[in-house]
Amino acid sequence: MLADTRPASSGIRRYRDGFPRGRRRTGLYIEASRGTGRVIIPSLAVLAAERQVAGAGKHAASLRFAENVPFTAAHAVDAMDWRSVDWPVAHAAAIAWHAVKAGEPLTVLSLEPELYAGTGITPLNPT
Repeated sequence: MLADTRPASSGIRRYRDGFPRGRRRTGLYIEASRGTGRVIIPSLAVLAAERQVAGAGKHAASLRFAENVPFTAAHAVDAMDWRSVDWPVAHAAAIAWHAVKAGEPLTVLSLEPELYAGTGITPLNPT
C-alpha cells in the first residue's frame, strides 16, 4: 500500500490528524507490523501533509512500521512528463511505476484519485 498523506481542503485527503483511521487502513498498518504487508509513504507527501495540517506529516514520518521513501532523481525523471500533477502526487505515482517495473504488487490509496490523471496510475479510494 502506498499512502499519499496530503490532507485535502475539504476534510481529510488521507488522514486529517495523522494517519490511518478506519478498519481497512488500520488493518493494512497491522499487516505491515507483522511483516505481511508494507505501508510506503512518499517523503514529499509527508512534507505536504505537514504544511497543510500541523503534526500530520510528523506523525506519518514517525510511524514505526511505515517505510518513508525519499524523492530520488529516478522519481524526478518519471514525473517530468506529468506537468500538471502536484509534486507529492507525482512522487507517489513514480514510486508506483518503479514497483510496476520491478514486478512488485502495489496499491496506491487516495481519497482523490482524480489527482493522478495523466500518470497512468489508478489509485484505489479506500472509503
